[in-house]
Amino acid sequence: MFGDVAKFRRRRARKLVSIKRVSREHYSMCIRESRVLAALADQAENHIVRFYEAFVDQQYFYIVQEAMDQNLYEFQKRNGLNKLEVWDIRTIILQLLLALAKLKDMGIVHTDIKEENIMLVNQRRQPFRVKLIDFGSYYTIHDLASMWTPDIQPRCVRAPEVILGVPGCNAKVDMWSLGCVMGQMALGRSLFPSKCELEMLHAIFGTRGLPSARMLDAGIKTKMFFDRIQIGRDAYDWNLRPWNGRELASGTKSLRRRVPAKLDSLDAIEDVEHGFQGEDTVERADRKCMVELLDRMLTLEPDHRITPNQALLHPFLTLQHLSGCERYCEYYNFSLQRYREAGVTLPQAPLFRHEDSSEETVPGATQEVPKRKRTLLRRSLRSFFTRLLTRRRKKQPVVAQGAKDSLSLEDSAVPEDMPANTAGTSRAAHESMKKEKGSKSSTPLSSSLEVPEHTEEPPKKKGFLRRWLQTLSGCFSGCRGKKSVTTQDSNVSL
Repeated sequence: MFGDVAKFRRRRARKLVSIKRVSREHYSMCIRESRVLAALADQAENHIVRFYEAFVDQQYFYIVQEAMDQNLYEFQKRNGLNKLEVWDIRTIILQLLLALAKLKDMGIVHTDIKEENIMLVNQRRQPFRVKLIDFGSYYTIHDLASMWTPDIQPRCVRAPEVILGVPGCNAKVDMWSLGCVMGQMALGRSLFPSKCELEMLHAIFGTRGLPSARMLDAGIKTKMFFDRIQIGRDAYDWNLRPWNGRELASGTKSLRRRVPAKLDSLDAIEDVEHGFQGEDTVERADRKCMVELLDRMLTLEPDHRITPNQALLHPFLTLQHLSGCERYCEYYNFSLQRYREAGVTLPQAPLFRHEDSSEETVPGATQEVPKRKRTLLRRSLRSFFTRLLTRRRKKQPVVAQGAKDSLSLEDSAVPEDMPANTAGTSRAAHESMKKEKGSKSSTPLSSSLEVPEHTEEPPKKKGFLRRWLQTLSGCFSGCRGKKSVTTQDSNVSL
């Protein structure tokens, strides 16, 4: 775990790696981050930063990771905080959803998704190829669900269930933060600007409406922001407290001018800047589909909020809303080209389908059925019942076979008192049959063996239940892979 500081400084000077230096006061947090990055070291295709090594000296803790260009906030700041194009937003969101889907499979919640933690790898060679960094504030899903009042996430991207202190938070808090980042890229400014949590709630509830009474009743910190008012007998309601002398403005107005009153205003922008070759209708349709995805990512109820696997199947990312129209063909090809430049592929429905029944599927997509497990179970059951119900056949002894042959020969023999004309032919046929039998077998059959003309069936032996149980135990011992001990009674045919 330790390395040479000078060696990695030389590599950093050559822009091969980057070294994150943290003071020893945050030693435990750096240990947690290095452990989770080591577990995700081979996840470069999932757009997570690549980790190389971690070491310490007398003053600092060093984390060595791959070198990248700049973060998304610095990129927007250098461009005058202008909003990004729709196809660029789509490329970035797809990569971040891939990272969140991988983290969810591993049971990890990032809890610190913001523009400063989204790094551009190489903007010149691979435009808008991004990776997620800074896992120092991560939690496991089990630990986050057991926390009563989680104090996580930056304030500008904090989920409403975290502000209200609703117990049992899950990985969907990252989807809310990603929705806030997506709105910030589309508007060029913060979607919910605020200086305190009360102002944050005014901004959220002014655009998204009030949450359900069940969510407010479950929140531990609800009484810090709401007043409980009795509206009838055994009936109560929650009223949001005013902030700075202002009541909650919902519907047509908002708390501040730069906060949109509704998310629908994103697709009703008066002028589409930098339109794609004058086709404003194409970009408006694409922006409207983007707002639909953003609306599902910013759902107040965590149970109804979209998951990363569901978002990967949305038409905004799969380009289904553009592939069916000939007028959108050029715009569709341009969006695919932006995917290729960033090093990502177009998401397909079978690849990102989740095992839960609540996951959505794309209409017309073929769903794969896991047949291998069924086939193995069917074969094992068939083999078991075949062993259980098949009777054990007793092999006939060699003497009985010889007796059978002798009996056939004796029956074909000609009696002495038969007429000469018929006896000659029968004896000749009998002699020829004896010669053929002698040529096939080196040992002739004994002619002195006597076989009774009428054979009686042997009487059935008693103890049928005992023999059946012995046969059944032999079948079970054969299924376990052990060789069963056969007795004389167990070999008798049923």
